[in-house]
Amino acid sequence: MSFEDSLGFIWDIDGVVVDSPHEEAWRITALKPKWGVQELSSDFYFMHVASRPRYEGADNILRMKGVYERLGAKTEEEVKQVLERFCTQKNELIRKLIQESKFDIFADAVNLLLVSKSKGVRQAAVSASKNARDMLKKIGAQTISKSTKIERELFKKEDTLYSIFDVDACGLDFKGKEEMIGFTARKLLKKTQGKLKNYILFEDAPMAMIAGKKLGMFCIGIQRIGSKESLLDAGADLVVSDLWDLTYRELKDRFLEKYPI
Repeated sequence: MSFEDSLGFIWDIDGVVVDSPHEEAWRITALKPKWGVQELSSDFYFMHVASRPRYEGADNILRMKGVYERLGAKTEEEVKQVLERFCTQKNELIRKLIQESKFDIFADAVNLLLVSKSKGVRQAAVSASKNARDMLKKIGAQTISKSTKIERELFKKEDTLYSIFDVDACGLDFKGKEEMIGFTARKLLKKTQGKLKNYILFEDAPMAMIAGKKLGMFCIGIQRIGSKESLLDAGADLVVSDLWDLTYRELKDRFLEKYPI
């Protein structure tokens, strides 16, 4: 069996494939006088909010920045009410930004995604964000062709970035990254009638690297923010800050060094 027939690619969407406005939406919301957060750095977002379910990330902001205490939320019910209001405000803002197309693609990731797709590799989209699917559907063929080295012939005029994926596992409720990534892999496996033997995971969060390695995957850490060391320490097989520097051929060779077919 060939490399292409035996392998599936699993792509985190928010922060790896799409340069989403999630960080901006969390920051704008948190800095409003009502919530009183003085500063929300990219490092804080990366460590405590990115790649986590909405309520978990929001709770980390409110708890670690002292918002619950400042607002006098002491009981479980009071905390729940504050968390719900905060998440609702942020979600209303993110929907507005997405509707206005206030986001872009990471062309390096989309280029590799499309090159591997053209070779026959199955592709899966996964994200904790319930808005990831909407963003993918708003990115059309013209945007893709302008931003990548891919010839327009590889996708139809009516295609969106969403239509490139064989499996969609975005916005579902999971207990954690391992469950989310494992579910995505099983969907890909079912899609191919059980043919797949291995997976390559593209993620930007250390917790995703840990989950991917537990599941026996070859893990590519994408260093958009944060440190290279945090991804390597979490078990990443390879860390890159720019996927333009990693050709399909090089990726295939690196994988086959570790998992000969």
